Amino acid sequence: MSIKSKIAIIAACLTCALCCVAGCTPQEQPDQTPASAPTANENTEETAVTPEQQKVIDGEEGITNADINEEAYPGKEYLDGLYDRWETIGEEHAPEIRTLPNGQMVQRTPTEYEVNPDAWQIQAGSNSYNTYWLGSDSRGCESCHADLDALLKNLPYEHPVAWNEALGNETTVQQCLFCHSYAPGYIAKQYEFGTLMHGIHYSGPGKGKFEGDYEGSCMSCHNGTENGEGLQLWDLTKYERLWGINKVENVQGDFSIDQEMTQSQDEVFSYDWMHAYYDNMRHGAGVNGLNLEMPQSLFDNWEITIEGNVPNPYTAKLPDLIAEAEEAGVVVNKTSKMVCNWNPVGGGGVTNTEITGIPVSWLVEKAGGYLDDTTGVRVMRADGSSKRAFPKDKLDDNEALLVYKIGGEYLDATRGYPCTNWVEGVDAQINSKQVASYNVTNEDIDYTDKWAGNPNAWQNEAGDMMNKPNATILGVPDGLIVQNGQPYTFNGYVDGYDQQIASVEFSMDQGETWTKFDLDETDVNKMVWWNFTWTPEKEGAYCLTVRATTADGLTSYETQTVMINAKDVMPTPEQTTVLETASLVPAPTADATAEEEEK
Repeated sequence: MSIKSKIAIIAACLTCALCCVAGCTPQEQPDQTPASAPTANENTEETAVTPEQQKVIDGEEGITNADINEEAYPGKEYLDGLYDRWETIGEEHAPEIRTLPNGQMVQRTPTEYEVNPDAWQIQAGSNSYNTYWLGSDSRGCESCHADLDALLKNLPYEHPVAWNEALGNETTVQQCLFCHSYAPGYIAKQYEFGTLMHGIHYSGPGKGKFEGDYEGSCMSCHNGTENGEGLQLWDLTKYERLWGINKVENVQGDFSIDQEMTQSQDEVFSYDWMHAYYDNMRHGAGVNGLNLEMPQSLFDNWEITIEGNVPNPYTAKLPDLIAEAEEAGVVVNKTSKMVCNWNPVGGGGVTNTEITGIPVSWLVEKAGGYLDDTTGVRVMRADGSSKRAFPKDKLDDNEALLVYKIGGEYLDATRGYPCTNWVEGVDAQINSKQVASYNVTNEDIDYTDKWAGNPNAWQNEAGDMMNKPNATILGVPDGLIVQNGQPYTFNGYVDGYDQQIASVEFSMDQGETWTKFDLDETDVNKMVWWNFTWTPEKEGAYCLTVRATTADGLTSYETQTVMINAKDVMPTPEQTTVLETASLVPAPTADATAEEEEK
């Protein structure tokens, strides 16, 4: 029998003693002792029970069992068998440990290392509740789809790019809901996520596979409640249901931020679907290993037009404008952020990179400057697929640039070769690729409108800012295994779009307490990357939740939570389920394809 079981038995003995102290003395019963049962005297002789210990066994009031020998209890043999049985069940139902293709090890279900003080059954280390009773290893999206990023990448059709390999953000069902709930103009039908998922799993592509091959059911994805809230998604409620998650009040750790960390051009996120056909053509030139080299002639002959509400409209070739701007000393080389208005909490639609470009204000000055009634500038793609506008204060503050280099390199096809518009402090959609003209306008435009202007953050139907501020944890797959007793550094980003981040807060007790770190003055046009180094003090699972507050008083509407497992002894890959692919179904091999054709 394990040491943990013995500890649990001692706890059970203590419980018995407490009942005695409380006056729960059993009433006298007729002598019904079986002939084979030892008498009190025999028991005393075999285990050397003292008179004081016998009083504990007899349940006399005022007696404690501080020095009692557990072997003296008549029910000891029964308890041994009970705990041996549960220990066997616990071993058979131990939580699965996986080794992901990138080498990270994860355990999605916590180990129940300690006795649950609120449970009448004392089953320390048995893993019985989570895996045996709840079947938690077989629930949630990642029970089948080990990596939702890999799922999106390997779908039979091309899902819009919603991942960012450079940042290592983890796609979760929380992010899926963000997009597939209320998103007019982006999603054809609103609040259709449930319809879509049930269709895919039961009647669409997964028909017969979900229930058959993968033994799926409603409870694979949902949690049934008794509080009138009906079915909930398991992935959104599991951390409140699972046993074995350690809570740390007012969690302490070392905190730091950095605004200068940048991504290279091929790491800059690009949602290559916002403008459909033409954007996908640009994207297609840079995917599937093609990385097509763009013709120099396209760069050499590209023209930029400045027109509209200016005295002297003109058109000039891009190389000539660059040469003139360099000679005038106005070319800007700086670190700047780009954030998608639709980037969910936990998402990868953010970038901090080095840009090189010409201020649009300088281009407009070459046209004689804008007229007094000017309100802003419309940005026109060469293909006519985008006509968004930015307000004139972006000109005045030199926050609008004609960019032709990212990360010190001329643009590639995906990023809009030969040039792109770039406006700081607004939605990334204004950064129109292959920009051809700037139309200075005096139109009455709502520059906060999500279709005509540059909104900062996504709003639900009630007008709540769903992702402003956005506090995201990066690089932590669900149940990541770390070394107990050793410092572990969480990292991520916080962003408030056009508002400065005032503070970042962390919780390790599911939001009961928060540890707050105030930020000094930060550059609103750069990402705020954060690091939080914390050391687990005992073995077990922990959940970290992060939120942020802006200088204008906004607090994270949605928060992200990740779970890790701290272990005294790190498992070896041989002790885990090694996944060669994170996709649900591996890509077919040539041999498999041939076999399928023969059938």
